[in-house]
Amino acid sequence: MKIYSVEIGKSIRKGLTISLKERVKFISFDKKASKVCVSIFYPDIVYSSLALPKIEDEDTLQILIKSKMSAVLEEGKKYSFILQKKEDISENESLFDIYGIPVDKFYETLTVLEEDTDSIELFTVDIFSLIPISHKICGDKTCFHFYADTEKVLITVSKGEEILYVRSIPLPDFIEPSDLTNIYYENFNMTYMFAIQNRRINVESIVISGSSASNQEFLKLCRELTNLDLHIPSADSFITGISQNDFMDFIIPVGTALLKQNYDFSPITVKKEKNFKKVSKILSSLSIFFLLMLTAGIFTVYADISEKENRFLSLKNNIQEKIRLINNKITKNEMKYYTDYIKHIEKSEDLNPIFVFDQMPSLFELLDEKKIIIENSDEKQVIQIFSEHQFTSLSELLNFKLKLNEVLRNYRNIHKNIQENKEKLSLKIDLRIERDSSEIK
Repeated sequence: MKIYSVEIGKSIRKGLTISLKERVKFISFDKKASKVCVSIFYPDIVYSSLALPKIEDEDTLQILIKSKMSAVLEEGKKYSFILQKKEDISENESLFDIYGIPVDKFYETLTVLEEDTDSIELFTVDIFSLIPISHKICGDKTCFHFYADTEKVLITVSKGEEILYVRSIPLPDFIEPSDLTNIYYENFNMTYMFAIQNRRINVESIVISGSSASNQEFLKLCRELTNLDLHIPSADSFITGISQNDFMDFIIPVGTALLKQNYDFSPITVKKEKNFKKVSKILSSLSIFFLLMLTAGIFTVYADISEKENRFLSLKNNIQEKIRLINNKITKNEMKYYTDYIKHIEKSEDLNPIFVFDQMPSLFELLDEKKIIIENSDEKQVIQIFSEHQFTSLSELLNFKLKLNEVLRNYRNIHKNIQENKEKLSLKIDLRIERDSSEIK
């Protein structure tokens, strides 16, 4: 499944299209998918820890939550909530951590992205997008994850996929690069000490990501404070086809695409509509399946009779053909004609350049061939392929060259000539494939 995952910050907006079939695979920095996962920067998320009865009806549960959280909710605004169960208090009551954001943030985001509700696969807050990254690196250990860039700091403390504490801090609009180290460390120090002293959280592992992961002075200060090893997420552990620098820059959209649906802040009405459409689609598919099964049963008997009739006619025609051949002997001239004809067919098949497409599928998946020239002689056959490519970024161009060289290493007798224009972000490729007489049957 292809997903376009996009992050919307204070002023920065960035996204990428990925495939989630087996491993996460980078496809493009542009939107190339109909389904969208989106995370927004929203530092004013509301939080409460509530004891709630076991209620099946979602609407009743939402009313109860709003009533109990009224002290921290803005009057007159509708909110979307996510619930994280902590423990059972009694047979009929459980303790939950509850996070909420205003519903209008969802519809504002739809307007910004020019999307409709059907295209939104998941809508969340960027602080939660760090959870899949932390979980993969730290497993079930208690993980303190610090992310920072030029406009915000995000901190999550989690154990497995359970959130223990979160904090979002917007940074001033104009910061001198030399001041970032102090700002990062001040927020790291304050939050780390609060977590272990006030919240009594036993932090076992530290993860640093974003632009702060390349700040060596900041990393040194963090090691000295915590006496713990620092883990920096590696692109190779999460996604293919993207550089480490780009991964650090786009780690939040990657985490958003990997996030589970229980962190979806879409309004309850939107979730219900999606579920209804999914159930309707399944029921429609089942109806078609049973109709096809019934139709197949009706035609089975007819198909069996038809098959036996066809076999009888085929046997009859074979017998008649053999009788005709016996009665009509082939002359010497006819024999010579068919022999020469078969030899020419064999030679044509041997020289046919279609073998290139059959034997080199991975090469032609990459190329955008503009022209193919074929030259045949008694000694060898030469096939020349010209391909041109235009890219949207230098990293995309370099990734393509790397993939092309990897593919070409698998084949011999290929001579390449690559003309590269980094200013125009374009490549012109000339490949020459030679087959000598020993390779041709």
